[in-house]
Amino acid sequence: MAVKKSTHHHQVTFDFPIKSILPGADENLLLIETADATLKQQTFLLLSFIPLEIVKAIAFGPEYSGLVLKSYTTDSLLFNQYSDQNNPDQSNILSFNWDGGDPTFSLTNTKIIQSGPGWIQIPHPNFTSRKIYLDLDSGTEMKHEPAIVDNIDHLAKIQYAIAYPEASEYFQWFVQYFSTHDIVPCRQIEYLKTDDKFLISFYEESEKGLVNSLAILETDGQMLECILLEDQLTGIGKDTFFVFRNKTIFVTQKNTLNIYDV
Repeated sequence: MAVKKSTHHHQVTFDFPIKSILPGADENLLLIETADATLKQQTFLLLSFIPLEIVKAIAFGPEYSGLVLKSYTTDSLLFNQYSDQNNPDQSNILSFNWDGGDPTFSLTNTKIIQSGPGWIQIPHPNFTSRKIYLDLDSGTEMKHEPAIVDNIDHLAKIQYAIAYPEASEYFQWFVQYFSTHDIVPCRQIEYLKTDDKFLISFYEESEKGLVNSLAILETDGQMLECILLEDQLTGIGKDTFFVFRNKTIFVTQKNTLNIYDV
């Protein structure tokens, strides 16, 4: 892992492509998932903002293929494990400590309806109209419903951009703006306004495919930076950046995490 810091822009480059980024309830932590296609290995890394370093990491080989992270804490990770058929209604449930080893909890052929600290809710194994709660420590059914923590405050701190396709009337406004910078956007614009910045992700045509860039603007329209996210693309993506606790989070060239203060 390589770390590069400046006043407002920090970068962390990983050995393998970044597959997903999951903010957590802890304001100083971010979970990064990387994937090594050759070894068929998934690695999950818990990154702290201050200081900028990896505090926990765990890797899974092909014996645990199909893992999709449901939630995490500083102690453990909770996964759905899907089969090669990728049937969303049929999965296994696995929980691991960050220290590794065998699962601390496992359950086959079911799915997580919702989860919280130390518990999950799943469909009743015998009655389709019922649901049950399980204690992840003991693996037994809970006699009483757990206290459900309201995650609205946490989710409200994650801001995603609004996507405007080329056919949208708003797209033409961005075309006019970028014309002053000799940029011809195509396909789709993603736009987000923070307290004092405009963030615009856009695509351009090139001889080797699409180029995706992120423009960071002052509210008066002055462009502060234009950052290349990825080039030689065959299609457009979704949620190419997001804002989490006044930091713009995005990936450049597949394996570099960027944290930009806004």
